[in-house]
Amino acid sequence: MAPAISNRHAANFHLAHDNETSGSLPDHDSGSLEHLEATRQQIDEELILVKGLMRESLGAPEAWPAVAASLYHLDTGGSYLRARFALMSGIAYGATLTHRTAAAAATELVHNASLVHDDICDGDTSRRGQLSVWQRDNPAVALCSGDLLLTAAFRVALRSDSADHCMSLVKLLTDRVSQVVAGQSIEVADTCPQEGITLSDYLEATLAKTSPLIALPLEAGAMGGTLSAAQQALLLRFANAVGLSYQIIDDLDDVDISVDSLHRHDSSTHHRYHAWAWHGSRRQAYPPYALRDTMQRALKHADAALTRAERLKAEFPTLLAHMLNDIIDTLRRRLRAHQATILTLSRDLHQGAIA
Repeated sequence: MAPAISNRHAANFHLAHDNETSGSLPDHDSGSLEHLEATRQQIDEELILVKGLMRESLGAPEAWPAVAASLYHLDTGGSYLRARFALMSGIAYGATLTHRTAAAAATELVHNASLVHDDICDGDTSRRGQLSVWQRDNPAVALCSGDLLLTAAFRVALRSDSADHCMSLVKLLTDRVSQVVAGQSIEVADTCPQEGITLSDYLEATLAKTSPLIALPLEAGAMGGTLSAAQQALLLRFANAVGLSYQIIDDLDDVDISVDSLHRHDSSTHHRYHAWAWHGSRRQAYPPYALRDTMQRALKHADAALTRAERLKAEFPTLLAHMLNDIIDTLRRRLRAHQATILTLSRDLHQGAIA
């Protein structure tokens, strides 16, 4: 069974184990750089197969409301980032086409199920520029649609290339899905005040709802090939680092940062595990400089996590490491945009103080 990502003792795993050696990966892909673009094209072609598997796996007539709603959601598009992760990991570790397409379809279905359910929890009325499923139909149909997408992930996992790989993939899905569901429940529950949350609590909640859906596709594709226990542990550490950085940056995207907004910003509008809420001052007063410092603390945390991810990535097979540059570069650009906002804000506050 796959090792769990998040528990009370593992919340600081990504911090405590960065200096440990996990063993060298086999250099089975020397010279892969010149094949990088060809591999990207290969992945684009395999995605066509993956999308077909996803639709076939729903397992009920298209006219039924939950199926129709699921197909509507899938037709809204998306980046298929997790499917790409599974395909590239499968290629890097030597999995067959049959296994990696099954793994990619399963992980992408889990991700889409989580989006449908998240929109219900958050009350978001749109997704990918279209009406969210609960808004288009109703919350009950959306709930059924998310459940259907989730069961479809387990069904398509049985399309792998061997009984052993099917069983391993199902076990991995069980572990990672349970972590995501339980992690999300920490956020939506209302059982403790903000001041009662420790760093360990914050990391546990943040990693539990984000990291499993980054680790899952990387593990799922690779387990059909030559993935060792040490290499899987490395993938988990990478997922934790990327997941933490992603969640902090994504949370900060929700915050309007300007001189005017800082005077009237109400941090109570964020849930207690939101990056803004955690990194904010615990003092009663929230002057503009203190709120600016909240942003700086959060960005420093995100930058450190992303730097860990960049360091860990270097230990992956060359092809996989270079293909993972895309997500790291994207996060780095978003991080720099927030850092630029802070520089502008600091200048504006300084000029205001002088005036």
